[in-house]
Amino acid sequence: MTNRPTIAEIHADALRHNIRTIRRVSGHGNVIAVIKANGYGHGSEDCARIFAREGASMLAVAVLDEALSWRFLPELERVPVLVVTPPFAHEAEAYCDCSSRTPETAHCAFSAASVETVQAFSYAAKARGITLSAHLYVDTGMRRDGIEPEDALAFMRACAEFDGVRFDGICTHFASADDTDKTFANKQLQRFQDTVCTLGDAGWQFSMIHAANSAATADIPASRFNTVRTGIALYGYQPSHTMHTTLDLRPALTLKTCVISLRRVPPHTPVSYGGRYTTPAETTIATLPIGYGDGFPRGLSGKASCLIHGKRFAIVGTICMDQCMVDVGNAPVRVGDEVVLLGEQGNSRIFADDLADALSTIPYEVLTNISARVRRVLVA
Repeated sequence: MTNRPTIAEIHADALRHNIRTIRRVSGHGNVIAVIKANGYGHGSEDCARIFAREGASMLAVAVLDEALSWRFLPELERVPVLVVTPPFAHEAEAYCDCSSRTPETAHCAFSAASVETVQAFSYAAKARGITLSAHLYVDTGMRRDGIEPEDALAFMRACAEFDGVRFDGICTHFASADDTDKTFANKQLQRFQDTVCTLGDAGWQFSMIHAANSAATADIPASRFNTVRTGIALYGYQPSHTMHTTLDLRPALTLKTCVISLRRVPPHTPVSYGGRYTTPAETTIATLPIGYGDGFPRGLSGKASCLIHGKRFAIVGTICMDQCMVDVGNAPVRVGDEVVLLGEQGNSRIFADDLADALSTIPYEVLTNISARVRRVLVA
């Protein structure tokens, strides 16, 4: 336990509201909850528990290591896990470990995009006397991972020669579902539908068919199939400002700290590294114990603000690794006062979209950049 005042409060009620919204919008209620990158910065273990309790069909991570800290907790070991990045062949034993530790352990599915990898996983599974779960990953246009649609039938025929691997799912990933123009997303959807049909005609059926990310879940109803695979929406953010449909979401993370010191300074006083900010008048400078080492980017220098007593104040000067400074003017601010850098205080709010716009990036990056030394605190 640490007494450091810089924390990220994770609001469980918001997470519950968001997955319920996604389940309702999906039309079937089957959600693969993506908790990669430490639950998009929210803490993967707590998010895993909440989404599992809310009926998530699976929990998804980017790489197997992301699941190891919580995989075998009693409440979670019966929840299936999907690793969305196709693995290397040498990871077969690790997947076997994650799928067969106890009779109660649910499968840990891998994304299949290589015949050689499926063969290696088959050998490892047969040696253990188990069956591993796979989801066929079809590349319909992202050009990152997966099998070309025209190669999918030959791929499945080749993999049919290997025992010990069962194909439970088939999936793809949209490159631009959050754009206003859905032309390319619809082209990807058509290629995926054609692939599913071709494989179905050849006798391959999949219990989970998933293509819809957060944007497609909201904007492209035909992409929902029998399962949706959502990430950013679960944490309360729209995938983009340009979508046709907006989801009823609640941001789940509040980044907060407190004032640790105050100093009254005269006009024309330079503040922080490089003296890039100079006080225009006599004022009070408050110091906060948060900086770019905590994931509050240096690139926000001269652009960010914070909330104290429900009022907005400018963060001034260059943001340091561990601290930053605020010009609070003549406001009655005291040492120990709560400061919100991301979230709501009173009637004011600062959301990840605001910081993302200032940084010319996306909310995903703002949230996942919050570093491990910022303690996550789950609140009801």
